[in-house]
Amino acid sequence: MSFEQALKDGELDTARAILDELVDLPDTEGLWLPECYGDLAQSYDRRGRHDDAIVAQERAIALGWGGRPDPRSDIAEFHLRAGRAEQAAAVWAELKAKDPDDVWLYNAAGLSYSEVGEHELAVAWLGEGLELAMRTEEPEGIAAQLSDVRRRRLQALGRELDELEHRGGEFLPHWRARARKRDPRFDLDEALRDAVPPGDAPLPPGHRDGEEIPFALAWFPAGEYERAIERWPDLAEDWAEVPHDEYCRRMDGHIKWMRSNGVPVRAVAPILVDEYTAWCEERGEEPEDARAGYAADRFAGGAAIAWPPGRNAPCWCGSRRKYKKCCGAAAARPMHDTGA
Repeated sequence: MSFEQALKDGELDTARAILDELVDLPDTEGLWLPECYGDLAQSYDRRGRHDDAIVAQERAIALGWGGRPDPRSDIAEFHLRAGRAEQAAAVWAELKAKDPDDVWLYNAAGLSYSEVGEHELAVAWLGEGLELAMRTEEPEGIAAQLSDVRRRRLQALGRELDELEHRGGEFLPHWRARARKRDPRFDLDEALRDAVPPGDAPLPPGHRDGEEIPFALAWFPAGEYERAIERWPDLAEDWAEVPHDEYCRRMDGHIKWMRSNGVPVRAVAPILVDEYTAWCEERGEEPEDARAGYAADRFAGGAAIAWPPGRNAPCWCGSRRKYKKCCGAAAARPMHDTGA
């Protein structure tokens, strides 16, 4: 049995034994062991085997597993979900002392405390992250998310928006304007032309007059993505050389970028090529121009995928990995900005 099959089948101890055998061999069968141990840690955590998750994560780190926030932040999360709040707090305090300017650390700790109902601690960590994002002119595009989650935690505590949230509300519009001025290559208006449904598109279920109208972005699942590239030249021009997992990460970063610019993207609408083609024929639409309308229609019909998922929920892209370890790690940037 391969590591991938054992992990897929939930044979976690078998998967760990396979990795433990490979780690001392020159040939790892094409596996990058740090990531494999990291995936194993997340699988143990989902099973509630938090101590095994910690051991696997420590092995991943020892073999070179990195990223932002520091992967030891996951160890803090495992302690927290195991009911060991003091150990979790100690790990996060150590990481904060080591790198006080890692905004993703404040985000991770704040969201983790939020998930277990520790709203006061969530408000504190998210507040420090929001302060940092504003002080550093928001290079990661995360201030909107920090503020959004923090506001909901304040509401859960029965508290009004505080001075920090008022400053955040003033900061975001000015930041968006400066960001567009700094990088004129990426035009929000152009992105909206691809994302906003036509004026006569049906509204999503449950919508009431006066409420925000959320948007959904069209997305090709694996298999459909490759078929679409073969069929439509405009897609092939942009995506023929981009593997599907990278396409999904760019989609996630694009959604974050749009939301940081005030566009309430709330869902991803899968495009199934055959259904989409029939939909376009029925309406006399050109498939290369109608994806936004189709996304709106799918969203209104309840066929879209809510975004974002929880950090520890399966990623929306269908990879079966946790969101935070899959597309959730993508930075906020426009779709065709590769970060180079």
